[in-house]
Amino acid sequence: MNLKPLVLTLLPFSLLAHTQHGVHEHGFGQLNLAISGQQLALELFSPAADIVGFEHNPVTSEERATFADALQKAQDADALFTLPASAGCVLQQAQHIENNEHAEHGHNAHDEHEHEHEHEHEHHDEHAHKDIKLSYSWQCSQPDALNQLNAAGLFQQFPSFNRISLQGIAPDTQIAATLTPEQPQANW
Repeated sequence: MNLKPLVLTLLPFSLLAHTQHGVHEHGFGQLNLAISGQQLALELFSPAADIVGFEHNPVTSEERATFADALQKAQDADALFTLPASAGCVLQQAQHIENNEHAEHGHNAHDEHEHEHEHEHEHHDEHAHKDIKLSYSWQCSQPDALNQLNAAGLFQQFPSFNRISLQGIAPDTQIAATLTPEQPQANW
């Protein structure tokens, strides 16, 4: 399966969501949607606190277990999102996209600076507002029937969310909606 067209379609959304991370509002998530041919792709951006329950990198074994369990729940797309059955969508992939601060900032671990650098990141991580990015993709046999998304499961699995901003691109329309626990469905 070639996801390249969907990746290119979602790229502007990803850039927009990345620039919006400075806002970092608890209880608020950004959901991007793209439909291209028979493929549906979603990207979810969220403060880590709303998915994991804390925002720092996991340190203890208990925190690592909590983090792993939360990410496993967050990757269960069938429990989070409901699509029209008539669209015949089959989940192809669900993954957590790791945000690597070392790579983003172009740091290299030189032996003489390694300890100092690790200390800087430990201190930085203590006060960081960590975000989570998840990616989901489906193959749909009847994409013309794909005219709604229900995120009730997302609000049930992660009750700290109070709203999700949905934006998307479908073959004949653009999609924009605010999803809430009381109104978790968008139609287009």
